[in-house]
Amino acid sequence: MSDVPRVSFAVRMAVVVAAFALATTSSPAQMTPYFSTIHRPLGKGSVMLMALPDLQKARFGPNFATGMLMLEYGITAQWTAGVMVEGQKISGLPATYGGSRVNTWFHLFKDDRLLNLTLYGEFENLNAAALYKMEVAGFGPEDLLDPLSVARHTAARTFEQRVIVYHDWQRLSASFDFVRETPLQGPRTSGYGYTWGVFVNPRSMNTATSGMSGMAGTAKSPASPTDRLGYGVEMLGALGDGHRFGVYPNEEQHYIGPVITYDLSPRWSLRAEPAFGLTKMSDPFVLRLGVAYMFGGRRSSMRPK
Repeated sequence: MSDVPRVSFAVRMAVVVAAFALATTSSPAQMTPYFSTIHRPLGKGSVMLMALPDLQKARFGPNFATGMLMLEYGITAQWTAGVMVEGQKISGLPATYGGSRVNTWFHLFKDDRLLNLTLYGEFENLNAAALYKMEVAGFGPEDLLDPLSVARHTAARTFEQRVIVYHDWQRLSASFDFVRETPLQGPRTSGYGYTWGVFVNPRSMNTATSGMSGMAGTAKSPASPTDRLGYGVEMLGALGDGHRFGVYPNEEQHYIGPVITYDLSPRWSLRAEPAFGLTKMSDPFVLRLGVAYMFGGRRSSMRPK
């Protein structure tokens, strides 16, 4: 993928999910708290809708905004699939469609283990102007090298693979994703990367799911606003490519930031992550925002021990 000259801010992706919010009364399922790290699969029959706007301070040039809309569906308790679309706005330039992604991931074990293993695949039908940082891989920055009018019509299709390990200990969860990105045109040298996160889930998650084995709709909102708060940390970065694998701080992007979530209700959740670039190839600062809505199904049967 490429990056683009930078933009002032524009946040408008967050309203689209509201159209889906009024139709269901099913019990809530567990949401993943992270922006780049993949955690456990959704519960069977669960649907998660997310709007994810980012505001990014550029290494040079004007700042820019990106946004992604995501829909994920739990086909079974172990198998989840979804679709994403993204775009960006650069100062002085028109808003630009960045492309779409189709993903699926499968948890290999039916029961909960110390290291739960999940395999992930994603087809990225993007163009060279796509900027959303779902992951970073390989060397160098992801700046827009060509004029926008050219980049938006230049295909940048890749196939992303991840090996994911995670575990939940009651409210505490941890996840690590090893990422490989393979271009589907031009040189086929794969780029590598990683994401990881550690997170303390809000107490409201336990409150909302405690009644799920009984009648739907019996969960009550927690009395204290602090019970709705979740917090943790997420980091992502690159690990070179097929010719040079490893950590090269002067040639790769790496980011780290705290993750904060707030449950507005058992189904609605807000999240934020102020992420900081750690190398000269990274953008200095990315403010990641999100609103999520989940309905249907039930929580995964792979419960934390």
